[in-house]
Parts: sequence; C-alpha cells; structure tokens
Amino acid sequence: MKKNIIVLGLLSVFAISCGENTDEHSDDKVEEKVEVCTYAYNPGSTTVGWTAFKFTEKKGVSGVFDQVDVLIANNSEDMLQTLSGASFTIPVSSINSENPERDLKLQNSFFGTMEATEIISGLVKSIDNENATVEISMNGISKDYNGTVVVEGEKVNFTTTINMVDFEAQSSVDSLNIVCGDLHTGEDGISKLWSEVDINVETTLVKECK
Repeated sequence: MKKNIIVLGLLSVFAISCGENTDEHSDDKVEEKVEVCTYAYNPGSTTVGWTAFKFTEKKGVSGVFDQVDVLIANNSEDMLQTLSGASFTIPVSSINSENPERDLKLQNSFFGTMEATEIISGLVKSIDNENATVEISMNGISKDYNGTVVVEGEKVNFTTTINMVDFEAQSSVDSLNIVCGDLHTGEDGISKLWSEVDINVETTLVKECK
C-alpha cells in the first residue's frame, strides 16, 4: 500500500513538472508580427517651383511648372530609395508664373531660343536625408547639381540653384531681357536679368504597411 502511494506521488510530481515545461515551450513559440512598409510615388503630390531674378538688387519672380512626368523604377522599403534613379521630363509649355503674357515670352524668347528644349529632362542620381545630386538637361547639355534635402514624414523637399551659363544659354537670358527690358529695369536705370534660377521640388510619397 505504501509503495502504491509513493508511486502515485512520483507520478503526480512528474505530471506537474511536464505540464510546466509544456507551458514554457508554448510561450517560446509566440512570435510578434513585424510590420513591413513600402513607399510609392504619387504624381499628384509633386510640385516643381522656380524663382528667377531681375534688377541689380536681385528681386525674385516665382512660378511653377504645371506638368512634371516622373518615371520610378521600383517601390522600396527605403523611402528615399524610391526616388533614387527616378527620371523626369518637364514640358516648358507648362510654365506658369500667373502672368500669361510673361509665360508666352518665357516660352518663345527664352526656351524657344535654345536647342531642342521643348522639354527639360533629368535624373535623380543620388539622394539621402540631407543631400541629393540631380542631373538636369536642356539646350543639348546635361549638368549635375547638388542640392539640399529636407524630409518631414513622407514629404521630401529638394532645393538647388542652377545657372543658365552652365547650359550655354546666356544668349537666351539676354534674349528674354531684351523683350522684357522695361520690366527688368530697376531704380538704378539698369535692365538686368540674372542667369541664376532657384529650383524647389516637393513630393509626398505614399506609405503602405502590411
């Protein structure tokens, strides 16, 4: 009888011990699901702004291009890699300074005097959280420009300054200055249109998580 009681006691201890180990193994099998996010380009969110300068004291005149067509290679889990390698084209006919008369002069007396520049094209060669290198092509010439990148959430902003001299387009600057002579004449009596143009590009990517 005593032997039976001892055997039952040992079996009970063994059963409890096995039960505890089983629970521990169950906990080990619980895995947390990792969320994976990818970023995609949203054409409707992209704006390309520009600021040209007139007068000796360099007063800005700003506008945008109403159309920019961007070709993205692939969506990516790295937000900025989505934009790296992107190519773009901008029809110069989409220039918009909120002054139709000025826009017509820009199309005809500026871009119209360049070689095969119905569109401005380019390529995003590299981009990170602070800087980017973008190739811009017009007047038959391609030029790399470095610029500043600012990232806020899914919004990416790129700014740089280009110089029309780099595209051998000083004659186009002069041509536009002639037709806009009075409008480009400051208080010092000098008609001046600068060759530098500030560029600002902003886009907001689409974030999708699974």
